[in-house]
Amino acid sequence: MKAKFIVFAFIAAVLTACNSNEPSRKELIGTWSEPYHINTMVKTVTFNEDGTLIFSNKPDTTWNPVIDEAGDYAQLHYSVINHKLHFSGETRPYPSADTKPFAFTTDYSIVNNVLTIDSFSYDGGANSKFYKPLILYKSPK
Repeated sequence: MKAKFIVFAFIAAVLTACNSNEPSRKELIGTWSEPYHINTMVKTVTFNEDGTLIFSNKPDTTWNPVIDEAGDYAQLHYSVINHKLHFSGETRPYPSADTKPFAFTTDYSIVNNVLTIDSFSYDGGANSKFYKPLILYKSPK
C-alpha cells in the first residue's frame, strides 16, 4: 500500500509540474500592441520564432491629433528562461557615442489575449525610459 501511495504522489507531482499556468515562448509569437485611438503614440512588439523581436512606437493614424514625433523602432533578441523574459540588443548610435550591448530580464504574464511585461525598454534604458508595466493586446492573425 505504501508503494502505491509513493507512485501516486510521484505521478501527481509530475502532472502538477507539467500543468503550469506560466506562459511559454510559443505563446509570445505574433504581434502585440497597445489599443488604437487612446494615445497619440502606439507601442507594438512583434515576437518572431527565431528569437528576434521588433519594437515600434509610432503615431496612431486612426485619428487626427497633431503628431510632432516620428516614433521609435528597434530590433532586439529575446528568450524565455525560468518563466522570465530575457531581452538583449545594442543601443542606438548617437553622434557622440558608439553602440553598446545591453541585456535585462523581467517578469511577464499572458492572460487571454493580454501580455503584461513588467518592465521594458527598447534600448535597455540607455536613452529611453522603462515602461512599467507595458500592457499589450494580441493582434488577430
